[in-house]
Amino acid sequence: MSDTVLIALIVAVAVVIVLFMFRRQLSSFGMKANKEGFEAQLKTHEKAATPSHRAGINISGNKQFGARNKIDVGLADVNVEDNVQSGEDQEITARPDPTTDETKR
Repeated sequence: MSDTVLIALIVAVAVVIVLFMFRRQLSSFGMKANKEGFEAQLKTHEKAATPSHRAGINISGNKQFGARNKIDVGLADVNVEDNVQSGEDQEITARPDPTTDETKR
């Protein structure tokens, strides 16, 4: 293989790896190559409107086995789902942060 073809293959593999890594952020990607040159187009998803307050916390997919495992979250707006607890004294605590309660007064 010539050096040009080898370089083109390395660049193509690198592009595919990067696209795979960022596949959730991309909405579309296109490439064109011809005798006149190379053209690429990349579009990302629109950013969601960010609320003025801190986003909620999700506690999900945790597996607690054994004894005395504990998850303690001291923030408001906590979502707890799909957790597995097996054993003794397993605990998931979700409560408002006391510092945010004091600042609201």
